[in-house]
Amino acid sequence: MVELLESSGHDAVITVVDSISKRVHFVPTHTTVIVEGAARLFLYHVWKLYGLLKRIVSNCRPQFVASFTKELYRLLGIQLFFSTAWYPQMDRQTECVNQKLD
Repeated sequence: MVELLESSGHDAVITVVDSISKRVHFVPTHTTVIVEGAARLFLYHVWKLYGLLKRIVSNCRPQFVASFTKELYRLLGIQLFFSTAWYPQMDRQTECVNQKLD
């Protein structure tokens, strides 16, 4: 929620709902927060409580979600690499296993 009346220097809130426990987290922020800031807030206020998530439902654009996920991975020290299908030089272990399934 953005453009709220300012309170303690904040004018926006990130709302996160745990779909299993229905626990709600309200994270105060600023309307001008960018993706990197939103990922950092999520990490410090929500991730630490739940760890690896099974599902994320977002009303933000796919570009925001992709950038948010990329920044969250960076903050967590997770390196994401993409390989080309059927290119064993890039991902030899997976390609060897896939050949055995054929």
